[in-house]
Amino acid sequence: MAKKGQKFNTYSPDFKKEAVERYMSGELGGMTTAVRKLGMKSHKQLRNWIKLYRQDPELLKQDNRGKASRKDGVRKGRSKKVKLDELSKDEQIEYLKMENAILKKAKALRKNFGEH
Repeated sequence: MAKKGQKFNTYSPDFKKEAVERYMSGELGGMTTAVRKLGMKSHKQLRNWIKLYRQDPELLKQDNRGKASRKDGVRKGRSKKVKLDELSKDEQIEYLKMENAILKKAKALRKNFGEH
């Protein structure tokens, strides 16, 4: 996890491509040595670039920071608020049934723990 005030290095697509090609040719030696010679902080970064390069060298030009990271393109985390007026009538009914069931369970839990 990033620390407050931490500086991040950004690398140009040309640097990434050259680093991967030099590593894969054996010019830089092993992973640890290559990372040190290139002035990078982590071998994981170079490993990720190699993976992207093998898929398609053009992927090294993309900046995916802040993008959905899952394969299905769905972002993890807190869900968006539902706008009932944008749902069909059937979807509204299902949503409200689900919401009602949740509220009933919450009420039952409060009752079981002595809160009224």
